[in-house]
Amino acid sequence: MKNYMVTHTLKSDEAMDAYYQALETMSEADIRGAMKNDRASFQMQWNAGKADKVLFCWWKAESPEAIVETLGDMAQLFDNDIREMPNVFDFSD
Repeated sequence: MKNYMVTHTLKSDEAMDAYYQALETMSEADIRGAMKNDRASFQMQWNAGKADKVLFCWWKAESPEAIVETLGDMAQLFDNDIREMPNVFDFSD
């Protein structure tokens, strides 16, 4: 699978409310299970909560389409800027 960095920008305040309300009903295990399949796997997310409509996510996937398919209906809440990241440098210890 390829590495992708995705900027998910919530389309409106209503989309933000719907997104965070959905997350409140799910455990981390539920989210992990819903965002992983044979074609795409959600790895990590950075966000500022309701202070900003932008979420930055690292995905491993076969293609951008696989990410959108994995997001399902939730993909409609966002403008999704999906960029393949073929060069990965890990400087962690």
